[in-house]
Amino acid sequence: MPPATAQRLELLVRLMVSLRSLGRGSVLYLDGRAEPVLAVPVLSRRRSLAVLVVQDRGGWSYLWDAAHRTPAGAERVAAELISGVAW
Repeated sequence: MPPATAQRLELLVRLMVSLRSLGRGSVLYLDGRAEPVLAVPVLSRRRSLAVLVVQDRGGWSYLWDAAHRTPAGAERVAAELISGVAW
């Protein structure tokens, strides 16, 4: 597994734990040829919110809805923001 993929996986698992502590479930998708993606069910819309881990000059971040971004070191903040969207 490439180091960047392993880092993404670790950060998504941390986010899963934070979401779980808020009573929110999530599903981690690990395709053999793609980067991991976390899906968080959106109860009001009968769909899932896709959460990615991206890297830029500032480091690693959680990204969802293509516009919302939180530094990966702040997984609790990201979990709270995602939970607010996902209800």
